[in-house]
Amino acid sequence: MTLDINDKSFFYQEVANDIVNSILMLMNDGIKDYESYSLWNYNIPISDVEEKYTHFNWYFSISRMNKTEFPWLRKYDILGSAGRDYFDEPSIDVNIILEKGCHQKKIEIEHAELYDVVSHELHHIAQNIDNNHYSYLTKEKGKLAYLLDPYEIEAFHIGIRAQSNLSGKTFEEIAKNYIQLTWPFGTETDILRIIKAWKETSFPIFQQNQGVT
Repeated sequence: MTLDINDKSFFYQEVANDIVNSILMLMNDGIKDYESYSLWNYNIPISDVEEKYTHFNWYFSISRMNKTEFPWLRKYDILGSAGRDYFDEPSIDVNIILEKGCHQKKIEIEHAELYDVVSHELHHIAQNIDNNHYSYLTKEKGKLAYLLDPYEIEAFHIGIRAQSNLSGKTFEEIAKNYIQLTWPFGTETDILRIIKAWKETSFPIFQQNQGVT
């Protein structure tokens, strides 16, 4: 399956659909952890090892936090990660954080927001989880260093592209809301700089994985 990263309507739908729908169903069924796998049908390698992976594993879990200890917690939050799992295989992980005491089945996860996280992590898979060849220098510190990390810039673009397509909200609106929510001390100058970097990326790491320089 050909992957056209510059197609503004592309956000790994062929793979993400089943994962997103499965997670929403697991939430409704009260399942607190689950693992499965999906086929990787795109024409780009997801690892440098000799074995060419045609699948990746995905994991879903529920975590609980106390609202008094974490006042920033909304009715839910979604965390994602990507890399090698305990089988040493490509994987993504989606963790939904709920307040202690709330009923899981009564929480309605926003479809577009969940899709954002899943697409974000799928792009990290597409960047090649063993790709340590992309070199960059940064003088940024703390949260700004993370938000302007070249690997993250690409993934944020794809995730926000997904959420924008599915929700009808603008790229800028979604990006600004996320940054202000997770980094309330960011200045307006830094926020605009981050949004510009996310929106205008040329996907250099992804291109490198395709052999394009």
